Amino acid sequence: MIEFAYPEILWLLLFIPILIIFRIFKNKKTMKLINKNINEKMYKRLIGKNNISLKKIHFLIELFIIAFLIIGASGLRIGTDIAELKREGVDIIVALDLSNSMTATDISPNRLERSKFELKKFIANLKGDRIGLIGFAGVVHLQCPLTLDHRAASMLLNIMDEKLLPIQGTAIADAINIAVRSFPDEKNRDKALIIISDGEDHEHDINDAIENAKEKGVVIYSLGVGTLKGGQIPIYNKQDKIVDYKRDNSNHVITTELQENTLRQIAKRTNGKYFRLSSTKSPLNKIYKDINNLEKEEYKTHGFTKYKELFQIFLVLAMILLLLEYFLPNYIYKNNKNK
Repeated sequence: MIEFAYPEILWLLLFIPILIIFRIFKNKKTMKLINKNINEKMYKRLIGKNNISLKKIHFLIELFIIAFLIIGASGLRIGTDIAELKREGVDIIVALDLSNSMTATDISPNRLERSKFELKKFIANLKGDRIGLIGFAGVVHLQCPLTLDHRAASMLLNIMDEKLLPIQGTAIADAINIAVRSFPDEKNRDKALIIISDGEDHEHDINDAIENAKEKGVVIYSLGVGTLKGGQIPIYNKQDKIVDYKRDNSNHVITTELQENTLRQIAKRTNGKYFRLSSTKSPLNKIYKDINNLEKEEYKTHGFTKYKELFQIFLVLAMILLLLEYFLPNYIYKNNKNK
């Protein structure tokens, strides 16, 4: 299995297309200055019409050097030995509200994007805990079953948006029930469910869902997203520009407010805690600290214990190209004979 010790460094590869665009504009600007200040015939005599420019090859080599250095710095390696590993942690499922009201902009950039941003930081801080993801609106979808692969969970989180589920609404009760069924059926093991929502519950069987969670030993933490003043739900065109806001049957713009009562009750009745995203700094970190007080379970899993490092290959390739670029001339000159 190929993996990177420092995968975040690979983002630097995005600078390569930026450098290419910059080089194109720079060349165009240079040619304009040459054409403006030097006679075309004189320029050809100075350069030599038969001389072959190697500047593009120089630039291409430089791009490969940068790419190889970035890949080398990211710690590319291949796993060679697999062994049974023991980890200690808590099972955590996060139920994320994907209803249209979560696109309200009373929290920047909007409720859903801010929630995902906080959730990505939360996943990155997990240690031996298993994480699962649920998306809910009018229906519920298990996006990611419980896993120790935090990187995969974060990737699956990226594609969770308000367009993922076909039916709108806010089925918090169904989300709780699906989460409870997704945990291992072991009464002695502590389990944590985090509900991230603006609290607009359109279901009437929330009490049964809470009792079901309590019976299975699931502690529910809830995170309210939005403001009490509320915000409007934007409507976007194909270019992702706001063209209007969602309206009711009387053509009045709808304002969606954070509904905290349901979220507070869910947390209180399952011995969890409620936080409001807009008023608490890093609320998921506070939830994680509280989850760490729960009884941890020892997991047995398999993973790579030995790796063959490959970063040296890319560093050597970069050094070879650097030497090649140093000794390579800018032009190959040919004899120009006047007829």
